Amino acid sequence: MKNISRMLLLPLAVAGCLTATSASTARMLRTAVPAADSIRTSAPADTALATRPATPESPGPAVPDTLRPAGDAAAHPVAAFLRPRYLKRGDTVAIVSPAGRMALKTDTAKIRRRFEQWGLHVRYGAHYADRSQPYFAGTDAQRAADLQQMIDDPSVRAIIAFRGGYGSVRLLPRLDFSPLCRDPKWLVGFSDITTLHLVMRNLRIESIHGPMPAGFRFDDEEEDLSAESLREALFGLTQQIDTEPHPLNIPGCASGRLAGGNLTVLCAAIGTPEELRAEEPTVLFIEEVGEFVYRLDRMMQSLHRSGALRNVKAVVVGHLTDMMGQRKFGVEDAGEVLAEQLRPLGIPVLFGLPAGHEEPNLALYLGREVTVTVTPEGGNIRF
Repeated sequence: MKNISRMLLLPLAVAGCLTATSASTARMLRTAVPAADSIRTSAPADTALATRPATPESPGPAVPDTLRPAGDAAAHPVAAFLRPRYLKRGDTVAIVSPAGRMALKTDTAKIRRRFEQWGLHVRYGAHYADRSQPYFAGTDAQRAADLQQMIDDPSVRAIIAFRGGYGSVRLLPRLDFSPLCRDPKWLVGFSDITTLHLVMRNLRIESIHGPMPAGFRFDDEEEDLSAESLREALFGLTQQIDTEPHPLNIPGCASGRLAGGNLTVLCAAIGTPEELRAEEPTVLFIEEVGEFVYRLDRMMQSLHRSGALRNVKAVVVGHLTDMMGQRKFGVEDAGEVLAEQLRPLGIPVLFGLPAGHEEPNLALYLGREVTVTVTPEGGNIRF
């Protein structure tokens, strides 16, 4: 009953949210940004955001949409994005496991010390280390309760997924994200956590696509560039990421709001309340792991046909890790499949961004207005 009451209250809370808001492959350039209260960032006035009633035939309890953009893009003004305040020393971060369970011999004490070295306090979700289920870190109800507790707790300033895998989408019917409209905080993760980033985008709150504690490295002889990138993003220090030249790059310069994540998850969301709909100028980021290249082709076809690319002004391609079937599909590089379908769009495409399922996995501000520049000398994305 408690979960049902949360869901019944969500449309009003969400409406209130809308009303209230009108290293060799790459290097990071850092500029300190002073911590401040949550910031609203402007959006183009010629695009639209609307809500759609929940589908009565949907399995399980009726769940209102997480602010799915819909309708005529010129009919209504788009709500501004909320930017959670950057962290400062003494803040508390929460670590939860919304998807797969952690490895058996994970050293969580080292993870806690890493955050404490950054001057942060750590709160673990009650079931973050649960291994009672064959795959998930606890039942759906337990994982959702952990995430909801951190959403509701005003002392928590960032919610960091411990790892991905699969399972975040199973939590959506049980979650009430509306407190984030009043008190936005950073959501951090990648891979399966793309599902939650899509929810944040539809709520029009910035989030961080970035490394998760399960992937932290503790080799004293080599700096953990991914973890350091996360620290800089949380504290507002990330300004730009530069990349080396890539043979598949398509030159140009364009701006838009950064959106995206794991390609499989983006395509799985098509037709759901959380699907990516670029109703305003958008820069699309995609990464993938462990897929046959023919499936990359099929997923890109799905994005095209769904209309998700109609307002994309640039594409940034991250790691394409452990791709399979290149020879059978007639390509040497999995990126060729993407380039073939993106080239006709006539927009800049930047390959080789160090983000995704390889090291380094640099943190990106999703929902941020960014500029992508691609030249024969390389490229960059400016936040």
